[in-house]
Amino acid sequence: MKLLLIPDKFKGSLTSEEVSKAFMAGVEKAGIKCTSRYIRASDGGEGFMDAVANYRACVSVQLISKNPLGKPIQSYYLYNNKTNSAYIELANASGMELLTVTERNPMNTSTFGTGLQIMDAVKKGIKNIFIGLGGSATNDGGIGIAQALGYSFLDNEGKKLPPTGASLNHIKTVDDTGVAVNLKKVNFYAVNDVTNPLFGMYGAAYVYAAQKGATKAMIKELNLGLENLNKVVSEKYTVQYAQLPGSGAAGGVAYGLKSFLGANYTSGIDFILELSGVEKLLTKGNFDYLITGEGKIDEQTLNGKLIQGLLKLGKKYNIRVIAICGKLDISKNELIERGVFDVFEIQNPMKSLDYNMQNAGQLLVKKTTEYFRLRQKDIHIKHH
Repeated sequence: MKLLLIPDKFKGSLTSEEVSKAFMAGVEKAGIKCTSRYIRASDGGEGFMDAVANYRACVSVQLISKNPLGKPIQSYYLYNNKTNSAYIELANASGMELLTVTERNPMNTSTFGTGLQIMDAVKKGIKNIFIGLGGSATNDGGIGIAQALGYSFLDNEGKKLPPTGASLNHIKTVDDTGVAVNLKKVNFYAVNDVTNPLFGMYGAAYVYAAQKGATKAMIKELNLGLENLNKVVSEKYTVQYAQLPGSGAAGGVAYGLKSFLGANYTSGIDFILELSGVEKLLTKGNFDYLITGEGKIDEQTLNGKLIQGLLKLGKKYNIRVIAICGKLDISKNELIERGVFDVFEIQNPMKSLDYNMQNAGQLLVKKTTEYFRLRQKDIHIKHH
């Protein structure tokens, strides 16, 4: 049996590499002879720079930036000399993991720190800047990034607003006279795999703000704020980007990158898979199964995340896709209809979430062993 492993991380439990190792330990325990190949992937979220560094010779550019609450932090981005490209991960300076649970509140957080990283790259004369979106603690529509690059957002009285979620509803005008650097000479790419619009029931606030610490009242206000931002931006620049699939990514950062920096949206999965050369591998490879998965498989999984991209790949090369997860929060039938060959969850339903997260590695080995022991006969038929 020949396996191609391209899992996502199990957030808070296992890296994608640990997922792969545990999975293979389970296959071995089941007594199945097989060879495998592991591909480090990312859909543009956390782990984006790790995935890039795996396939591109990059140097790490260190700088003092700011966290989502404006406190100074040590941060970095990657630079590839050959292509004169920078790779910036939004989560590195604007990520949820940088804050304690009690600090998380998208009314108060900003992407300003990521803007400082972008500014640093622009000043160095870097021509291509890829920003991996995901894992953000923010819902500021990208105004934090824009402010770091010289934009100002003014209220009714012409006063400069702080670039946070709470300010969105109060923006009356955008002042771009302070944008000194020539951003038009730089190619910007918003790397992400969600398809949400900027606002509305499927927009940034309603879908993602709760997990960033927003209450129902805040979500409503943030949604109205993003609507207001779009109104102001549309009037000033005569552009209509709010309903573009993906504009709602990372609390509307994708929208901000497109509106203020002219960024192109690019699929995170396609981007990483192209870097990794996985299609060449599949053309030569003759793999029996493509193994993927993430900590929780739910509706969002089918909204442009890693698994959805791999299903397309599986279909193209006629390879069965098996998905593994900590928790399955969508009907198995729906996944099978979408092209998943099979799916199994590793959690012990009798134990707490904490227990399952802390013991994810062992649970994955155990469930994989059980899964392949049960299916040994099918595998035997298929391969002999």
